[in-house]
Amino acid sequence: MFKGMHPIFWAGLAIMYGLTFIFMLWEILTPTSTYHVTIFGVPAPFIYNNIFMLYIVSLFLGWLWYYVPEQAERKRREAGATTGERERRA
Repeated sequence: MFKGMHPIFWAGLAIMYGLTFIFMLWEILTPTSTYHVTIFGVPAPFIYNNIFMLYIVSLFLGWLWYYVPEQAERKRREAGATTGERERRA
């Protein structure tokens, strides 16, 4: 099922679930509620869940999962084209 997955897929999953685990540990280990921890007057969970995880990380991973395999495919095609041209010349 996962045999043809590009390695960047697994790196992206590690980033996404790693950050989730770090934030979860932070919420568990904070002695008071994490809503008492504020960033610019806004409770921290709103910042890291709504803005950081939903928008920034999701958009970055979407770009990463599209761009890196496309570039690898393009390089593979270019390498195949140059190899084929060399064989035709010989």
